[in-house]
Amino acid sequence: MKLNLDKRDNLAKSFSCRSAIKSGDKLTPGEMTNLIDDLFACKMPYVCPHGRPTVIRITTDELDKRFSRT
Repeated sequence: MKLNLDKRDNLAKSFSCRSAIKSGDKLTPGEMTNLIDDLFACKMPYVCPHGRPTVIRITTDELDKRFSRT
């Protein structure tokens, strides 16, 4: 029996989204550390299963602009 990889991939993406930590969820410092460790243990830690970035770089200049420090 040959698995349909597209269906399997979509199922995995769906499962990961439903079990993901949601905005506003409270985490302990230990849970935060474990989350970061788990993220960077992945093959592709820089994007979610749907291709959205998980890490972004913000320069000091950009932070200054956003907080009206220029």
